[in-house]
Parts: sequence; C-alpha cells; structure tokens
Amino acid sequence: MTAAALPRWTLALCCSFVAVLCTWAAVVLPWRSWTTFSILTTGFGAMHAVTALLALAGHRARARAWRLQSMVALGYLAYLTWNLVVASSYIAALYGGLGKGVAVGLGLVWCIAAFVTVPLSAWGLALTGGIAARRRAGTVAGLALLGLVGGGFEARAAAVARPQPAVATAQLAAAIAAVPRRWGPSPREPRPLLTLAPAQCESSPEAVAVTVMVASQRVDDGELRVDHECLQGESLAAVLPRLEAALDGAVPGGALVDVITATRSLRHLAPVVDGMLLRPGLDGVCDGGRCFAPWQLLAQDAFTVHKPIPVVPEFRFGFDPATVRRGLGAPPVPEVDGLLRIETASFKLDADGTVRALRRLREAGPPLDAASLHAGKRAAERYILSAQGDDGRFEYRLDPFLGKVSFNGFSLARQAGTTLVVCELAEDRERARAVATEALAMLVSTQRRHDRLGALAFPIEKQVRTVGLGDTALATIALLSCRDLVGDRFDADIDRMTRFLLAMQRPDGGFHPRMIMAEGVPEPGPDPLYAVGQAVFALTLLERLVEPGATIGEVEFSDHASVRAAVESAMRYIAEDYWSNFARDFFFMEENWHCLAARASLSHHRHDGYERFCLDYVRYKTRVIFDESDGVVEDFIGGYGLGNVLTPHNTGSAGFGEASSAALAVAAARGESMPQTRAALERVLAFLLHHQWREGNTFAVGGPHPIEGGVSESMGSPHIRIDYVQHAMAAMGHGGRVLGLLAPAATP
Repeated sequence: MTAAALPRWTLALCCSFVAVLCTWAAVVLPWRSWTTFSILTTGFGAMHAVTALLALAGHRARARAWRLQSMVALGYLAYLTWNLVVASSYIAALYGGLGKGVAVGLGLVWCIAAFVTVPLSAWGLALTGGIAARRRAGTVAGLALLGLVGGGFEARAAAVARPQPAVATAQLAAAIAAVPRRWGPSPREPRPLLTLAPAQCESSPEAVAVTVMVASQRVDDGELRVDHECLQGESLAAVLPRLEAALDGAVPGGALVDVITATRSLRHLAPVVDGMLLRPGLDGVCDGGRCFAPWQLLAQDAFTVHKPIPVVPEFRFGFDPATVRRGLGAPPVPEVDGLLRIETASFKLDADGTVRALRRLREAGPPLDAASLHAGKRAAERYILSAQGDDGRFEYRLDPFLGKVSFNGFSLARQAGTTLVVCELAEDRERARAVATEALAMLVSTQRRHDRLGALAFPIEKQVRTVGLGDTALATIALLSCRDLVGDRFDADIDRMTRFLLAMQRPDGGFHPRMIMAEGVPEPGPDPLYAVGQAVFALTLLERLVEPGATIGEVEFSDHASVRAAVESAMRYIAEDYWSNFARDFFFMEENWHCLAARASLSHHRHDGYERFCLDYVRYKTRVIFDESDGVVEDFIGGYGLGNVLTPHNTGSAGFGEASSAALAVAAARGESMPQTRAALERVLAFLLHHQWREGNTFAVGGPHPIEGGVSESMGSPHIRIDYVQHAMAAMGHGGRVLGLLAPAATP
C-alpha cells in the first residue's frame, strides 16, 4: 500500500489516544519518578505522538514511523508481559490466596496493555508490508513463550524463603521454655515492651545458621530501658546459653524472642508490587546485619505507605524501602534490592514461665463461645467508656504503640454511632448513662436551627450554607435509642431533628442529601449513601415513640399518622425503586443501616419488601466473607474481602456482623432461616475476637487508658479508631444475642 493510501485521521486519533494514555501511565502509576517503566513508557508514547503528527500532516514518512512503532509496540508488550508474569508468579507464591487476587489484577493490566498495542500494531504491520520470514517469527514466539513459563516458575521459586537449616520450628517453644530465667526487679512505672531500634547482628542472617533477636526490659539505675539484641550461632543449642544471659535480670514478663526461621533476598519486580514484598506482621527485614522484627514494622505502621486512590483513603498498602532503610540506619535508597526478607517464630515470655507463641502479635484463638464473646464485648465496652474526652467527644484515633491520642478527623457520625452502641449494649448502665449524656450533649451543641427544624454540623463555629442528612439522621438514632437510659432531657432536640428528617423526604419516599438551612429548603440530589438507611431507622424509632397511648413528656412531637406514612413511603421506595435495576442481581452498595432499621421495626411496622431488601443484601454480602474454602491464610478466615487482593479490614467484617445479626433477627421473625449467613456470622465473630487487643497481646502497647478491647484497622495497620471499636462491639453484642451466646438486651 502506498503512503498516500494509508489512513490519516483514524491513525492520528488512535496514536494520539495511546500517546496520552502512556503519558498518564508514566507519570501516575510508578510510586517514584524515572523508573525503567516510566522511561520506556514515555518513549513508547513519544513514538505514537510522532506517528500521530506525521499522519495529521499527511507526510509520507508516516508509513515508516507506523511500521517502526508497531514493532516497538510488540517489544514493549513483551517487556510488560515478562515483568507482569514474573511479578504475579512471585506475589502469588508469597501470599497464597491473597497473591492470586493480585495476580488476577495484574492480568487485567496486561489485557489493557494488549488492547492498546496489538490491534494498532497488527494493523500497521499489515498495511506496511506484513511480516517476512513467518516461520522464523513463529520460532521466536515459541522460544519467548518458553521463556515466560520458565520465568514464572523461577519467580515462584524465588518467592519461597530459604529455611534456616539449624532451626526446627516445632521445637522452638519447648527449647525457649527450658531456658533458665532469673528475672530482675519490676519497675515502679511499667511501660510497654517497645523499641524501634533495630537489632544489630554480627552477620547477615542468611549467612548464619541461627539468628535470635531478643527484646527485653530491665531496670538500670532506677531507669527502665529496652534492649534489642541479636544472638547468632551455628546451632540453636549454641545460642541458648547466650539467650539465658540476655534474659538475665530482665523485668518479669518483659521479654520477646524472635527466632529467624527463613530468609530471602528481595529483588525488584515491578513498581506496583515492590511495596508488597514484605507481608504485614509476618515478615521482618534486614539490611546487612541490622534487622527489624515483624512486630517492629507493625509498630511503625510500615505497611500502609502507598495510597494510589486519594479519594479512597482506606485503600492503603505496601512498605517504602527508603523509609525502612532510614529506620535501619542505612542510606534511604528507594530500591528493594539488597534488603533481606526474614520470617520469624515469635514468643512472648511471661513472668510465670509461660511461653506464648505469637503470629502478627496475636495468639491463636480464642474460641467462639459464650465466655470469650462476652469477654470481648465487655472489653470493647470498657475501652469506649474510657475513651471520652472532657468535652464529651470520643477520641478519634489512638496509636497503641506510641500511646498518642488524636481528635483530628473527628466526625459527628462516629460520635453518634459510638453513643448508640453504648446505649444499646453497655452492661455498666450507670457509667453508660453518664457517658451517653455527655456524648449526646456534645452532639446537640452543634445544632443549626431554622424555625422548628434542627440539623447538626461540626464544628459549631463554622459557617455553613447547607447541612447534610447523615450526621443528623444518625445522631437522631442515638438520641431516640438512648432516651430510655438518659431520660427525656433531649426531647426538644429530638423533635427539631426529626422534623428536619421529615422535611428532607422526597414525595417518592427517598431523601434529599442536603438542606439550605437559612431557607429551610432541601437541595435536590442523589440518595446519599448510608444516610437514607439512617433516616429510615430514625423515623421508625420516632414512630414507635409516638404510638397512640404512649406516655411522652411535654414536647409535642410530630403526629403518629404522618410519621408512619413517612416510614411506609421510605420503606416502599427502598423496596421497589431504590435498587431495583439490573445491578441488584450482582451486587449492592453498603446498606447495613436498612437491616438495622428493619430489625428496629419488627415490633410496630412490618414491610415485606423492605425486609426482603435487607435479606437479599445480606445474602449477597455473605459471599464476600472468607471461609476455609477460599484458600486464604487462617488469619483471614472471617474477614470481609472483595477478592483476595487486600488484607481484610476489621471494620468491614464488623459491619457485616451488624447487618447479618439484624438480618437473622428479621428472618427469624419471618419464619425463615439463613444457615449460610449464620455460619458466616460465626466466622466473623471469631475473626474479630482473634484480632482484638486483649490481655496477653498488649505487652508492647499503651496509652492514656487501657488498650484491651480496642480494635485496630487491620492486621497490617495498628491504629485504633473509635468507630473500629464500636462496630466490633455492636457485632459482638447483637451477633452474640442472635446466635444465643449472649443474654438479651439490658434494661436502663
């Protein structure tokens, strides 16, 4: 085909698209600038830009440029294919079920790359002379395929850590327990067993048969210090006498022993996956002889560095090699090459001689039974009741390793949700009454008013044009749920806020997202996620309060007929219009609050369609709770995940626990059973108990109040937020009741 006959505008459009896509990928995708990927991708995009310009100009050189670009494109795809195969094979071998999800994600990346390279390249080669020596090309393709297969197998082998030959993991606990211990004096003021200093070994652990790291506390001249020593030898028997010496004089129970059981040198795979080459809580890292134990990386929150999607702040993963190296006292080189991944067997030595085997700073269990579930719920209650500030706010965030409390990020919704759980489930009713009263007073202090309407917005000194539905709806749930406990002192606030909710309802039963408070007029918009279910929940509680014949104080609430009509309209809208499209057969959004509203309505307002919406939603979510058949590590069973890509977050599991508890109660009232959901709830509660901070695993943490009962974000991130704890407490309390493991609701 002559150059004049080649396409111009279509070619220019296609090449321009690829050039823009490559520029975006080169700038955005790598975690740092000037990686091999970014350089090659920039050059690849530049070639497409040149071809696009030549096509726009109608220049005859566009034929040569297109042909060269097509060949380079296939080479670029081969480069991506090789690296993605190696990376996915490595990660799949390293993480098991988790890695398979990552491998699928990388496979989708390859499909996108192939889509933008193969059709345009094949078209270009076909129109500019075809492919000569096809037999030779077939041979080259066959050899390349063999190379890919071999590279994949080699990558899988490289991911498996080499066991230390002199360490028999099964015998470690017994060997360490047999080491004589002569404890020293106890400190006057106990502190957590925590050090962020690396252990300094004489040699790299991969060059020595046995390496043992010992963190111990001891009192020296009246001061409490933490030592982190590294003991090495050619056999465990040779190291044990040195371990005895290292423990001599330590504070009773103030010692943690990490025995390195396997090692593997890290190497660069791909910019996206290099940060995942250390597994949260399972792997430590060394640079030469300087080593961090796995628990030390957790204490530094080292596994939540990368945030690829700013609008989804919970999507965080991976470590940063430069930061880790800086902590180890080495130059902050941003490459993984040269770092050593270490696997350890970790043991906490108690004062009474007990040796606790730990994994991710947790012991196995506890079993899901009435005693352990009640203990977990009570511990969460004590944590929440002790986490209230002087102004009535619950603390927002606590770093359990540094003991630092922060109120940054405080929200009215989390304040209200926590207050709701206190009123519903706390067993110390007198303490709960005092805490709830202060918390509710703080909430209503942020009220903005228009005539008889009241809505909440924080902070109170901030001037706002519009006020959203969600904060007020959830706070109203808390006010109504706490009324039996705290009395009628907030009735006027309940009246104003429920009138606001009624004014926010659309004629079709849905709800506007915001109100212009100066005018008292709703601002139209789509149904706000979470807030619609919260509004239904609040209004059905109001309906129960104002039932005919009910004893109410002096406040004149909205009449029962109008409230009931509003609830009926909202339930009908959710059942018939809200999520009635094609997507309902495949997935739902986060609709937990509708299940809680349906359960709250069982005594006074049944709606078949609304209840079925809840049951359908929970049946869908049941599928995303990990069980034994998912091929994930034991720690993940009961976790909430979409695929096996991310470490399960405890709040996702707790949220399912809340929704499934309500759904099971609704199903029971309908004479139905949900055995799969019941089994999933049992797994979720066991998951939450396992990952809750409790006596026995809080030796390295501390704060202004006890940490026991707290719940961190995930097994890879230690930070505790008040909403993590309250969701877990709600799941344990309501889940325990519906499973018959806990007693019925407490009375005021």
